[in-house]
Amino acid sequence: MILCASGDTHGALDRLFQDVAEFERALKVRFEALLHVGDFGVWPDPERVDRATRDHEGAGDFPRWLAEGQRARVPTWFIKGNHEDFEWLESHAERELLPGLRHIPNGRAVDIGDGPTRIRVAGIGGCFGPSDYQKQSNRLKGYARRHYTLDEIETAKSHGSVDVLLLHDAPLGVAIQKGSRGYVSNAEGLDGAVSSIRPRVCFFGHHHARIRAEVGGVPCIGLNIVGRPGHLVAVGIEERGREWRILGEWPEEGGQIAPVWPKSEPRD
Repeated sequence: MILCASGDTHGALDRLFQDVAEFERALKVRFEALLHVGDFGVWPDPERVDRATRDHEGAGDFPRWLAEGQRARVPTWFIKGNHEDFEWLESHAERELLPGLRHIPNGRAVDIGDGPTRIRVAGIGGCFGPSDYQKQSNRLKGYARRHYTLDEIETAKSHGSVDVLLLHDAPLGVAIQKGSRGYVSNAEGLDGAVSSIRPRVCFFGHHHARIRAEVGGVPCIGLNIVGRPGHLVAVGIEERGREWRILGEWPEEGGQIAPVWPKSEPRD
């Protein structure tokens, strides 16, 4: 199965799917699914955006897409980021938000594809909040819903075999380098989730940087923000075993698409 993983979009949906189409043409493939690591930009009502969104991108394209009933040109699954309309997302749980667009609630897993090519994707969206981490997720209200919780992590661990794990924040201890600025993720619990679930590959966003890391022997790929190199990464997932490989990245850097890990090592 050939998949495309996307970093933060913040409502730039037209640009996202234009880039996906150009990426497909460059690779001469058709993506069977698009997996998004959050901050998709779900703001149905522009008047409800949070302050950070208002000060930067605004509500973006989602209100227009919703009004027009636009279809995602590639079947798309996303987890929440820390900038979405969480109340609206929760009220539309278990539904297709738009044709071809589905949300994976925190701790849940979905099967994509049919028969022997089917893969399982689990998600833990939102960012780390020390004051909310130990609370029950159903007790979080308002903007606190931007945080993931320990009970959601425990639910994610219960799904058995998972091929791809989507996170919004970076696992605890992952080093992030943005130009001359470097720091280490403090997202408690996500490192344990990766090590316990042991997906073939984990994708995360939030930090707006292309990152290569490994947690508990699992390759973890940090994706850039829309429009920057490493925003989109194409991967091929083999039907059996744990084999997977990176096919390329988009936008192109240096005028060509260059695989990062041509082939992953098989793991027990």
